[in-house]
Amino acid sequence: MSENKLPTIGFIGTGAITSALVTGLCGRAPQNPYPIVVSPEYADKAAALKKKYPDRVMVAQSLQEVADRSDWLVLAVWPESGEEVCRGIHFKPEHKVINLLTDKTLPQVRSWIGETAVLLHMVPMTFNAFCDGPIVLCPPQEEASEIFGNIGKIIQVEERYHAAVFATITACATSFFSILDALIEWARSEGVDGEAATKYISGFFHSVCEQAIQLDEKGVHVMATESTPGGINLLVKDIISEQGGFEMWARAMEPVIARLTANIPQPAKK
Repeated sequence: MSENKLPTIGFIGTGAITSALVTGLCGRAPQNPYPIVVSPEYADKAAALKKKYPDRVMVAQSLQEVADRSDWLVLAVWPESGEEVCRGIHFKPEHKVINLLTDKTLPQVRSWIGETAVLLHMVPMTFNAFCDGPIVLCPPQEEASEIFGNIGKIIQVEERYHAAVFATITACATSFFSILDALIEWARSEGVDGEAATKYISGFFHSVCEQAIQLDEKGVHVMATESTPGGINLLVKDIISEQGGFEMWARAMEPVIARLTANIPQPAKK
């Protein structure tokens, strides 16, 4: 591992998001074999990563060992324990640090870890283990974009508040799966085999999302507002709209953004 000229990436915290990022980096980016060090808590997850990628992953004996062996450090612990964990680690001035604590500002994190060469905020998701879903970086940082661009589509923003807006939208994941689940159950109630319903409905929404990715803001708006008069798409949209279904999604974001930005000032809107 020491002979590899690529920077070593260390993960402070070995939960679901660390497992996803390590899986993505090791399984989907073999052309850039970054050495990886993971922390020992959640020993089963750490051991599973080591077993799956023995030539890439090392399990440290302590959080300090993760820091000592790494060039980049990803802070992936619960926000509630972030300060205690960070203050218990000696960070070096040459460290490059990525904060995943959703509701913490970079000045807050800086007060815990001291001066480092780089400090930025990142919003990844577990889907980065297997597909190039979006990854938010704030502020823009070229080397981090290069590293994590191997496993996601990088979206860089200057304002920490705007990164929090995107983090708020990640709260829709379970609700999206709930839509799929409800439609699968409806199809089953109509006599369709459950596996066939799951395959069709998940594939249908996957394809709709693929279509959306090809569009710009105006294109998405056109697809959302222009339907064949009297057609079935307009019928469903009107029923959902009459019950406040679309506005409800936006309203649901309000308590989440309030929670994530309690310590983050909102910039002036353009």
